[in-house]
Amino acid sequence: MNKKIIIISVFGLVVIFGFLVVISNLKNKTAPQPVLTANFIDLDKVDKISKYRSCQGHTVVPQESMESKRNMKHYVVLKPEFTGGNKVPVYSPLNGVVKSIRSEPDKGLEGEIWLGVKGNDWDFSIQHINIASNIKGRQKVKAGDIIGYVANRGIDVVYGVGARSVKMIDGRYESPYSDLDSPFNHMGTELIAQYQAKGINQNDMSYTKEQRDAISCQYRENDNEGGLNDFAHPEDWVEVN
Repeated sequence: MNKKIIIISVFGLVVIFGFLVVISNLKNKTAPQPVLTANFIDLDKVDKISKYRSCQGHTVVPQESMESKRNMKHYVVLKPEFTGGNKVPVYSPLNGVVKSIRSEPDKGLEGEIWLGVKGNDWDFSIQHINIASNIKGRQKVKAGDIIGYVANRGIDVVYGVGARSVKMIDGRYESPYSDLDSPFNHMGTELIAQYQAKGINQNDMSYTKEQRDAISCQYRENDNEGGLNDFAHPEDWVEVN
């Protein structure tokens, strides 16, 4: 009898724990998305920025959507005089913590950093940077802190939720994201004003899903990694004045 009670009690605890994990994960993902209050780069050094859902680069889409053949991140390209590496600082756009860092110089891979707020699954990522030596995983950062330097010609920026594992999209692209959005939809008023001063409005920075569905991007021939035919799409870019 006592053995049966113990088994039932353990089973009950497992069920309760599982329920709490599900509720916690749901709360983290549905919590208000972090607001970006500082710019991640000096706009005076930027030449152009690609639009959300552009046909540039390669396919970047979340796992939990019906979207494909589009790039749901932003490419930020430097002016020629600032390219070459370690000339242009990259800043934290929010008050939060370093969620994760990836830097493997021995493999020729540039750094990638994820920043966010504890208890929230939505994070901001900057890729293709040389991460500052004083920046470590799980440390707190403030908006405006230098977190690294542009590694070469530019950076990629992502606002999204990381997935537990990758998922193949269209048999070409391995998506590591469970959800994505444009960071320009999550900027504070003062930060938006910085872009407006450069002639850039929020609506300029994204294609809607309907616009992209109507004029779809195409995969490059003989490219099995989700590469897009981006060469004839100057309309995918917003120039910084």
